[in-house]
Amino acid sequence: MADISNIPTLIKLFIQDLFKTTKNQKEDFFISSCSILFTVTILIFVNLLIHIIFPDNSEAIRIEGEKVIATGFHYLIWPEPIENLRVYTSLILAPPLIICSIKIFTSKLFRKISIANYMYFFNLALCFSLLGTLFYFAFKIDGSNFIHQENNILLNQEIRIYFKIITSELRFIAALVIYPLITYFIINGIPKKYTKSVNIILYLFVGIILLSLFFLTIHNRDSYIGVSDHLHAVLYSISQVQQGKYLLVDFSNQYGLYPHFLYPIFKLINVNVTSFSLTMSALTTISYSLIFLSLRKIINNNLVTFLTFIAIIYFSFFGFFNGLLGNICQSCADVYYAYKPIRMIFPALILYSVFTYILNPKKTLYLLIIFISSLSILWNPDSGIICFLSFYIYILYEKLIGNNVRSFTKELFKHTFISLTILAFTFFLASILIYFQSNSFPDWSLFLQMPLLYGKFYFFSLPMPVFNAWNLIFLVYLYGIYVGFSFILSGKRDAIDKIAFFVAIFGLGISTYYFNRSHDLNLIQTLYPSFILLAIFLSKLLDKSNRANLFQIKNFSIVMMISFILVVSLFQTLRPNAIINTLSTRIPDIINNKLINQSISTGVAIVKFNSNPNDEVVILADNDAVIHFETKTSSPFSNPGYSLNATKDQWNKLLDSLADNKLHKVFISGDVYKTGNIPDSRRVDIMKIIDDHYYLDDWVSEWRMFKPIKYKPITKSIISTKVTYSVFCSNNSKNCNSNVKHFHRIDNFPINTKYIKIDLDLSEPITVQSLMLHVIIDSKYNGTMTTLPIDGLRNIGILDNKNKQLINTEQRSDNLNYIVNKKFSILIPENNYLEACPAFKIELAYNNNNKINVRVPCKEKEPK
Repeated sequence: MADISNIPTLIKLFIQDLFKTTKNQKEDFFISSCSILFTVTILIFVNLLIHIIFPDNSEAIRIEGEKVIATGFHYLIWPEPIENLRVYTSLILAPPLIICSIKIFTSKLFRKISIANYMYFFNLALCFSLLGTLFYFAFKIDGSNFIHQENNILLNQEIRIYFKIITSELRFIAALVIYPLITYFIINGIPKKYTKSVNIILYLFVGIILLSLFFLTIHNRDSYIGVSDHLHAVLYSISQVQQGKYLLVDFSNQYGLYPHFLYPIFKLINVNVTSFSLTMSALTTISYSLIFLSLRKIINNNLVTFLTFIAIIYFSFFGFFNGLLGNICQSCADVYYAYKPIRMIFPALILYSVFTYILNPKKTLYLLIIFISSLSILWNPDSGIICFLSFYIYILYEKLIGNNVRSFTKELFKHTFISLTILAFTFFLASILIYFQSNSFPDWSLFLQMPLLYGKFYFFSLPMPVFNAWNLIFLVYLYGIYVGFSFILSGKRDAIDKIAFFVAIFGLGISTYYFNRSHDLNLIQTLYPSFILLAIFLSKLLDKSNRANLFQIKNFSIVMMISFILVVSLFQTLRPNAIINTLSTRIPDIINNKLINQSISTGVAIVKFNSNPNDEVVILADNDAVIHFETKTSSPFSNPGYSLNATKDQWNKLLDSLADNKLHKVFISGDVYKTGNIPDSRRVDIMKIIDDHYYLDDWVSEWRMFKPIKYKPITKSIISTKVTYSVFCSNNSKNCNSNVKHFHRIDNFPINTKYIKIDLDLSEPITVQSLMLHVIIDSKYNGTMTTLPIDGLRNIGILDNKNKQLINTEQRSDNLNYIVNKKFSILIPENNYLEACPAFKIELAYNNNNKINVRVPCKEKEPK
C-alpha cells in the first residue's frame, strides 16, 4: 500500500507531468491542430461560397419530382441540392486539404517558428474550447429543421433527448463515481494475477450481449418491433424470390439482390416469418461479432476493446430497446432489417478482412477483398459501393508510400484495372447464374433505378442541421485522415496509422446514409467506425512507446475524454432487468406463435383457402409481403409490392396490370377496400378497375376476393354436389339439446339454440380439409363461419350421415382431415336467418387443396 505521506508528493509530480512538454511534442501538436483548423476553416469558407454563389433550384426539383412520385407521397420530397453540393464537396476536398495543410505547416517557414510554452498551452486551450463549444451546440441548441414533423414527432432531436435522459439518470451518477477507477485500469491495465479472470468475465459479458441482441431481434408474424412497412420492404422481395421469381427479370427491388443470396438458406429450412427473423438476427449478430473480432485484431488493451464494442452496441442497437427511445416515441424503436443486417453484414466483413490484410498483406487476400466488396454491391448497392470504394481508395493511399509520381501512376492503373476486372467478372457471374435459372439476362438498368430516383428527387430526404453530433464525428474522421497522411509524410511504418486512415475513409462513406436523410436515428446507426477510430487513438496513447508522454495534459485529457464516453456507454448498457423483461414477454409469444393481427390472419386464411402453394395471386394490402410469405404465393405483377409503389410509373403499371388481368385472383384487404391507406386516392383508382373488370367471389370479414369477369380457372372440381338445408332441432327440444351437448366440444359454438343443417351429397368420397360458409341476405354479405382457426369467426359443426357425431374440436386447425363417405352435414346456429331467407355460399377444401364452391339458394320461410 502506498505511503499516505507520499500522496502530496505524487500529486505534485502528477501536476508537473501534466504541464511538461518537449519541442517535438509541441511541434507535432502545432502541426496537427493547425492542419485540422486550417482544413475546417477552408471547408467552412467553401460551404459559404457555395451557399452564396450557386442558385437554389429546389422548387424546380420539387416540380419534377411531383411528376414522378405518386401524389400521396409528395410531402416526402424535400430537395436539398445546395446542402448536397456542400456535403459532397467537403468530403472530396477534405483529404487533399489535409495533405496541403500538413505540407504547409511542416514547411521550413513554420519550422523556424519557435513555439513557446504559453503558445502551446494557448493552442491547447483553444482546441478544447472549440470542442466544448461544438459539444454544447450539438447537444443543447436546436437546429433550423427541428420544426419539421413526421407522424407528429419532431425530427432530429433524438440525440438531444438521449443526452438529457442519460445525464438525468442515477446510472449516470454511478458512472461518474466508477469512472476514475475504470480509467485507472484502462491506463495501467488489469493486475496480472486477475487478468485471466477479468478476461473471462469480459468475454462472457460480450457473449451475453450478443445473445441478447440475437433474441431481441427475432419475432413471429405479428410481433415485429417497429414500423411494419420496414419489415414488408425487406420481406416482399424475399417472398417473391422464394417462389421462383427473379430480381431484375420479374421485378425490381430497392435494397439489392440480397434475396438471391438468402435463397439457398430459406430452401433448407421451413421458411416463415419466424425463421426469416432468425436468419436476419443471426446475420446481425454475425455483423457485430465481426466488428468485435476486428477490434481484437488492432487493439492490444482488452479493456479498451471491450468498452469500445459495448459503446458500439449501445448506440447502434441497445438504445432502441432499453427504454430511452421509448421516452421519445414508441414507434422509433425498430429492428430495421434494412440496415441491420442488410447494410451492415458486408461492411463488418470488409472491416475484418481489410484489418487482416493491413496487418499481414497478401496478394490472394487483396484479390479476395476486391471480390467480396464486389459481391457486397450486388447484396446491397448502398453499403456495397462504400465497401468497394473504401478499399480501392485505401490501396491507392498505400501505393503513395515510397513511390514517386511515375511509379504511383503505374500502380494506379494496375489497381484500377484489377478492381474493375473483378467487379465486371462478379456482375457477369451474377448475370449468368440468373440467366440459367430464369432463361433471361437481368436488366441491370433496374439495379440502381430506385436509389438513383430517390437521390435525384430527394425522396425521403431531410435537411442536415448546422449543429449536431455529426460535427464532432466529422472531426474524428478528419483526424483519422490526418493520421494517415501524416504517416506517409513522416516516413513511419505503423500499420495502425494505415488502419486509422482506412477506417476514416470507410466511416465517411458509411455516413452518407445519414447525409441524405439527416435523421438522428440514422446517424447513431452509422457511428460504429467513429468508435473504432476513438479506440485506435486511445490505444496509441496507451502504447508502451508513448507511456512517458501519457500524463502530459494533451494526451491525458484525450484519454480521459474517450474513457468517459466508453464508461458512460457501459453503464447505459447495464440494464439486465429491461432486457430480461423484454425477452420474457416476447419469447413465449414467439415460441407459442401468438398472433394478434386479425387482419393478417384473415388475409392468410382467405388466400390459403382460395389458392395453393406456388400459385400466383394478386394481394392488394399494406401487409402483402407477410401474406405472400405465409401462404407461399407470389405476385404475377412486376411491381415491388403494394405498399412500395411510390412512383407514378409503378402505380400506373399496377393499374394497367389489374385492368389486363384475366388469370389471377385478386385479394383486397379491408384497409384498401373500405378507406384505402395513404394516399386515399389509390382506393378510387383500384375500385374503379375492380368494378369494371372483376366480380366479387369470396369474402371473409373485411377481406374480399375478386375474379376477373373473363376468369377461367385452371382446374375445375370433378365432383358433383347436391346441397339442401333445413332446420335442425326446430323446436329446441330437450332431447335435441342433449344430443348437441354430448357432441365433441366445438369452439365458439352455442349449444342452447336452434340450428340449421345443410346436407351435402357428393358424387364420391373425399377427405375434408376445411370449410367456409358465407351468409348472404338480400344479395349482401352477412357474416362468415369456418372450421379454419380465424379469431372472431364462429366455428362450423360437421355432422355424420346419422346426425349423431359432431366432427370438429375446440382447437381449430388448417386441416380437419375428415373422411366423408359421400354424405355429411354442416351445422350452424340459426340466428334468425330463416326469417330473412338467406342463401349460403359454401367453400370446401378437400384432397390436397382441391376446391368445391357451391351456392345454396334461399329456402322459403318456415311456417310458424
